[in-house]
Amino acid sequence: MNPNHTRASGPGADGPLPELGGAIGAVFWAVVCLWWWTSRPEGQGPGALMGLLLLVVPLLLIAGLVASLRMLRDVQQEADGLRARLEQMRAEAQSPAPPRPTAAPRPMAPPPAPVEEEPELDLVDDAEPAGLTMDDYLRALNFPDSADDQEGIIALRQVLSDPDSARLIRAAQDVLTLLAEDGVFMDGLASDPPRADLWRRFSAGERGAATSAIGTVRDRPAVTLVAQRIREDAIFRDVAHHFMRTFDKSLPAFAQFATDGELLALAETRTARAFLLLARAAGAFV
Repeated sequence: MNPNHTRASGPGADGPLPELGGAIGAVFWAVVCLWWWTSRPEGQGPGALMGLLLLVVPLLLIAGLVASLRMLRDVQQEADGLRARLEQMRAEAQSPAPPRPTAAPRPMAPPPAPVEEEPELDLVDDAEPAGLTMDDYLRALNFPDSADDQEGIIALRQVLSDPDSARLIRAAQDVLTLLAEDGVFMDGLASDPPRADLWRRFSAGERGAATSAIGTVRDRPAVTLVAQRIREDAIFRDVAHHFMRTFDKSLPAFAQFATDGELLALAETRTARAFLLLARAAGAFV
């Protein structure tokens, strides 16, 4: 299931309509108030203070509405831009990758496939797959910063060539796209510094109070918004749970070969931060 749907734009979400409409409304209201004040009989009607309030309060309401519509437009444009970049990167990742230098960092074993029907088996092979490295994997999980991030795009192509890793990448892309539509971006989340020992214990299967501090993302507005989406939006809930299961199943294979520094680098990727945000919103870190 791919939930990369596009929401219908609200009123004033595109173009200069909020500013234009606000200006027209403000001028119209000012003209009406001026006409009413000059045409009323002498000594009748409200005093000057009440007349000023009748003029200013609606103007303030109009200004607030215009500001809200502008904010909605900006958030929607940012989400559309991110979705377009992710789709472009996915398309580029499916094209043949350019030749890579033969020298590369230490290779890693791919994470196990997240197939729930299979029994718990040790799927890690002692043979190291050629070409796929820790550095590639971490860059891919963080996603390229832009269309000009050639190193990130090359790493994403390399990791997508491995079917098991590609499942996690695509699940993460779906979640990041849905979060972006609500104005939630991983780079701006408030969080505490990660701890490698907690990540290692969490990857080994420890849960509960012993590893609850792994939930370093503590951005209350984002957590509240995501928790509401999980409760009320069935599509979002299914995509989020699929992504969390996929990440959880992929983590042990990565941690088996990763150093503490690589675990900390993993915790700072956009994919891992999305996992921590969704898990906290779902009540996994209590």
